Amino acid sequence: MAWQRRLGWAWDRLGRDNALGAILTKDGRVAEWTLEEFLATGRADADKFAADLQRIAPSARRESLLDFGCGVGRVTRGLAAHFRTVVGMDVARSMIERARELHAGCPGCSFVINRSTRLRTIADGRFDVVYCRLVLQHIRPVLVRQYIPELVRVLAPGGVLMFQLPEVIAVDPVQAFEDAPVTGGFVKKNLPRPILIAWRRLKYLAVAPDPGARMDMFGINRPDVEAIVAQAGGRLIAVTPDDGHGEIGRGFGYWVTPS
Repeated sequence: MAWQRRLGWAWDRLGRDNALGAILTKDGRVAEWTLEEFLATGRADADKFAADLQRIAPSARRESLLDFGCGVGRVTRGLAAHFRTVVGMDVARSMIERARELHAGCPGCSFVINRSTRLRTIADGRFDVVYCRLVLQHIRPVLVRQYIPELVRVLAPGGVLMFQLPEVIAVDPVQAFEDAPVTGGFVKKNLPRPILIAWRRLKYLAVAPDPGARMDMFGINRPDVEAIVAQAGGRLIAVTPDDGHGEIGRGFGYWVTPS
């Protein structure tokens, strides 16, 4: 849970400092937006997603949708024009509080906080559609591997999950820290691996740079993503190019339905 809490703290700070700019950057930099400009980008993204959904999975029901990693509801509000109920979920309390203020008059919209890789408040098969774009790229791959099965789990039979991920664009500094060669005395070199990893994770939390000062970017290569989906009980129905993460490396939208 420590890494999820750290992720929440980082995005809480970004949400307090410049929520709109942190959510949608320009040229890889935190941007300045007017509220109308910002929400207009969300409507455009929602309309494109709805059109793609109709093309890729025309039989998918459009009753309920989960917008996972919703931020302040940039896309959530636009998606509400296409679905009867839309739930926005985010790790950052400041983002959810702002979303509730901005969209208080949006019929069918609600917003909830989740700081666990388990979506414990959501029952199996709860949503017809799950949308997750420009989100997982900011999360350590080891946590993404836990989130994807949960996003598949909450899909109704015949439902559709769309999530976007770039291929690997940066080394996970935490993973590199955990996997570094063991130096030191006999005792340290002969510690059981689980104990060594637990110790290194605690040590990294103490020495790591302030996560609120930056937005980390990661990725997972396509064959590995496809394996994660299959192991989670999902079936890929389409993989579409998606370079929303920027110009560094390839990115994809993965369209998944329960097996």
